Parts: sequence; structure tokens; C-alpha cells
Amino acid sequence: MKTTKKIICLASILLIAACKKHEDAPLVPSGSSQHSENYSSIQDFFSRNNVTMQTYSVNGTTGGSFTSPQGTVVTIPANGFVTQSNIPVTGTVTIQFKDVYKKKDMLFSGMTTGTIWGTPLKSGGEFFIKAMASNSPVLMAPGKKISVAQPASLTGGMDTVNAQQAFIGQMDTTGGRGWAPTPSDTVSWNTNSYIFNLYTFNTPADSGSWCNSDNSTYFSAYPQTLVTLHANDLVSTYGTQTYLVFNNISSMVHVYSYGNDFPYYYAPQGLQCTLVSVGVKDGVLYSAFVPFTIGSNQTLNFTLSATTTNDFKAQMTALH
Repeated sequence: MKTTKKIICLASILLIAACKKHEDAPLVPSGSSQHSENYSSIQDFFSRNNVTMQTYSVNGTTGGSFTSPQGTVVTIPANGFVTQSNIPVTGTVTIQFKDVYKKKDMLFSGMTTGTIWGTPLKSGGEFFIKAMASNSPVLMAPGKKISVAQPASLTGGMDTVNAQQAFIGQMDTTGGRGWAPTPSDTVSWNTNSYIFNLYTFNTPADSGSWCNSDNSTYFSAYPQTLVTLHANDLVSTYGTQTYLVFNNISSMVHVYSYGNDFPYYYAPQGLQCTLVSVGVKDGVLYSAFVPFTIGSNQTLNFTLSATTTNDFKAQMTALH
């Protein structure tokens, strides 16, 4: 009897301890683990899920070409580079490159299709490129160009001839990265691809260059209106980042916050889109996906809920 009582008592102690441990454990969304889902901030979430940089090598004298895993073809000209002291580069040139077509990848890269004078841009493909020789950044030689063929099938097909313009990534006034037309570069086209002709790297050269083939007139047929996206959760607590993602169009806009409101004054009225918002609190990922049709002077409320990285990526992929 004494042995039986001891066993029962020990089992009760273990059960109580297990229950207490469960009660003290922090909330982790279903299907995740603390190791894989514990983010220190929203910036940490973006960084850990960013697009992988590809590295290629070419000869500075002969040039060469390579094809990215997504099918972007990059052609490097012969004698295409000079050092920052204007000396021709003759040895090995290392090219760092990543191409971005999916809205999910634009979000993680911090390079949404963006706007020009507030109006959304429709992207034919984005890419990052940086050239190095002997561990130092190099410049394009005068009159030389790098040709980047971007498959139009990855962005929904070709737009009308000459619709695409060359844009280059720059820091905007809010501290984020935006797009500006570049007079030195051009976009041409063939049957299947847009061809971004890059004549000049962005400055400073050691930061690399973000480039984008953009249609700046696609949304001009739609009247513009104010859409205010209102967060029911405290933005400063979650580090909330919010976007308008357009349905069946290669376009998404990063909308910046003023308190708990995210106003966007240039929304194309009548189009269908999805509000996408994401934040991190106590290491846990939160998000909101709200599909809607843009109406006149519209206010849309949203509430974040706990999610997993895989679920968030799946929902973003569905919007591409």
C-alpha cells in the first residue's frame, strides 16, 4: 500500500509540474517552433527570409554571361569595367546578383514596386547587381552596358511597346528605399523579355545597384482616391509594416504609418487589392490579409493575428 501511495503521489507531482510548465510557456503559433519563429523584430523577420544573393564570375577583358535560377539572362560586355581610379579591369570580376519578380520577394527585399509622384508603378522585374574586382567595387566603363533580359512571363506578360522605363533604387525621404527614373539607362524588349540596359551603377558603388523595369502609366486610367488603412493594434508595439498588393498586377505599394493610420492618397479607385500587414511582438509573427475593392475616400480597419512564416509566405505567394 505504501508503495502504491508513493507512486500515485509522484505521478501527481509530475502532472502538476508539467501543467505549470505549460502555463508558463510563451504562446507560439500552431505548427511553429520557438527556434524557427522567434524573431527579435520585424526587420529580423525580413532579413532572415530575404532573397538569396547569387554570385558569378566573369573575365573583365572578355566579359561573359550567366542565367539566374529564375531565368534572367545577364550579359557582361568585354572590357566593361574600370576601377574607381578609371583603370581598366582585366582580371576576374565577381558579380553579386539577385532578381525579384514575386511580390513576396519584393516585400522581403524591402523593394516593392513603389510609386512615381505617388502613383503606383507596374513592374516588369527588379534586380540587384554589384561588381567587384580584388575585393573592391568597380564601375562601368564609359559607353559599355550590362544587358539584363527579364522574362515577361514572370510578371504576367508583355505590356505595350515602349511602356517600360528604367528605374533605379534610391533612398526616399522617409528613410525607405524607393525608385527614381534613370536617364542613363534604358529598357528595350524582344518577344519574351524586357531588356534592362544598365550603363551606370548607382552611387556609392559599394552599395550595389537596384534596378527595375517599370510601367509608370499603367494606373493613369484610374481616378485616384484616399485610402486609410487603420491598425486596431498599436503600431509601435508590433513594428507594423503595411502594403497594398494589387490583384493580378505586378504591383504593390508600401504604405507608411502616421500613428495607427496608414494613409495612401493615390489609390487607383475601382481596382481589387489586398491589404497585407505584418509585425512582430514578443518574438511571435503577426499578420493581416484583407481583400477589398478600392472605393472613394475609404477607411479600412485591420487586426493582426498570430501566424507562422510558412503560412505568411503561402498567403503572399497566392497573391502573385
